[in-house]
Amino acid sequence: MQLVGKSLADLKYERRERVLSLGTGLSVSLQCLEAVQCLHEVGYLHRDLKPANYACGLKDKAHNIYILDFGIARMYKKKNEKGALEIKTPRDLVLFKGTVRFASIACHRNVEMGPKDDCESWFYLLLDLLVPKGLPWRRETDKIIVQKIKESCRNNPALFFNNIKCEEDLTKIFLYLSKLEYTDTVDYEYIYQLLQEAGKTCQVDLSAPYEWEVLSSSSPAKTTPSSQPSPIPASGSTGQNSFKK
Repeated sequence: MQLVGKSLADLKYERRERVLSLGTGLSVSLQCLEAVQCLHEVGYLHRDLKPANYACGLKDKAHNIYILDFGIARMYKKKNEKGALEIKTPRDLVLFKGTVRFASIACHRNVEMGPKDDCESWFYLLLDLLVPKGLPWRRETDKIIVQKIKESCRNNPALFFNNIKCEEDLTKIFLYLSKLEYTDTVDYEYIYQLLQEAGKTCQVDLSAPYEWEVLSSSSPAKTTPSSQPSPIPASGSTGQNSFKK
């Protein structure tokens, strides 16, 4: 069993304002999406993306972000007669899976989830890491109420943001994801490009060390046994977001 460091949820709550800095948050989110892309490319959905299901590496791998907990992951592709992967026919009714705070609207509606739904959950994760006031439904636990707030935000994305500098760039990501259907292929490169633009807007270096890499601490790093199977690092496993140069 591979050991990893603290979860993004823990790292966020250690910060004074309970959010990561813009530079760290945007860079971490890039790696989080990389891992999701890797999972989608082999035909699986995670279905429970949230800060608690990502963790940083230990020691020299502290810049690496790992995706954890595949307990409700589902294969959404199957091999056809030619051996190629194709998307499964959607089921008529699907039970709610995941965490209410980060679940996609499709999940709330009990319809089949595809790659775009993982990406919608990833977007909520991004906002949870970056926006000081948190998600608009952060204090709600009722699924129906949370769903209604999410639907309101889809109609008015400005409700997501607390005047953060890169609001325009992040809104473009959300509007793009909102237009996708179950069978659509996500244009990850487009999202990466917009995250890079967000970094430029905020005047932050997305290749800089993360906050926990530079903060001095006398206490030993907390280690967490990863869920089985082993955690998936972002592609390239260097944690340097090398493909986005």
